[in-house]
Amino acid sequence: MEARALAMLARIGEQLDRHVFPCVTDGGLVVLNESTVSSTQSTERNHGRKAERRSEVESRQRTTGRKESSCGPWPSGDAAPVIGAGLRAQYQAQLGALGTHYPGAQFWYQDDGVWLLTPSTLLLGLDQHVIFMTGVSFCVRRVLSWAFWAHPLVYFEWIGPRHTNFPDGSICAFEPMDRTWEFGDPVVALLDIYTLWAIRHLHLRQFGRWPGYQSIHFPGERLLELRGDEHCGCAHSDLLYADCCMPRDLAGDRIGRLLDFHWKTGSTRKPPEAIVSFVRSQDQMPDLNKLVSAWSLGEAKK
Repeated sequence: MEARALAMLARIGEQLDRHVFPCVTDGGLVVLNESTVSSTQSTERNHGRKAERRSEVESRQRTTGRKESSCGPWPSGDAAPVIGAGLRAQYQAQLGALGTHYPGAQFWYQDDGVWLLTPSTLLLGLDQHVIFMTGVSFCVRRVLSWAFWAHPLVYFEWIGPRHTNFPDGSICAFEPMDRTWEFGDPVVALLDIYTLWAIRHLHLRQFGRWPGYQSIHFPGERLLELRGDEHCGCAHSDLLYADCCMPRDLAGDRIGRLLDFHWKTGSTRKPPEAIVSFVRSQDQMPDLNKLVSAWSLGEAKK
């Protein structure tokens, strides 16, 4: 990664640590939130033109409902909710304009659903980008998505396991109960949330640390994955782990907590082979109904 992109990534991480959410522009380009920095300090240009700022999005759960954007309104074509009858027709209207916001996006319809394959730039000067493989099921009103690092010279690499779901390795970018994004909200909004989730993973990859608030439900997971200088992930996640649950986690029955984490989750996360194979070859389309059913059954067992 070139020095300019690395410096931008570090500053984005600093904003996230302050619970200030960067903006996502066309192509999935992440830029600093200018409400807290001067305009001369942020990256505003995308491929030689000024990037259109769409939204300030949070990729960690919200606790007080939906927050209004400080980076401009949603495009009018994306504002209509996808709720009630005619889900397919309403999604067709959104997906027809998806390429404007995420150039290179592709989609394929199946019975009662649609698959999206969407590239996201993340940062200017980055020698890799992200591919999101997203399945939208109309019949059960559920979305599943997986993310992969993409590079012209390297095989696609799944992004995980941190902040992915058990056991299928799908993206876990927010708490559903906090209503950060709900089925029927704009698809572009969801992809923007996923893009910020991916920029956090890039920060973790480059600096070894997850920036900003996070949600961790199991003490065993905290023990295995959190650093002391990361936000804790419990109900008091405004505190760093070292200043919150870490002393108690280390002093308690660590083996018991790790076993509890293993038995409740399986402790293994990886994407289904059908997803990996399609992202790499775009040959055999995964069966969305089967994947959604498997995910729902796994969720019901928790």
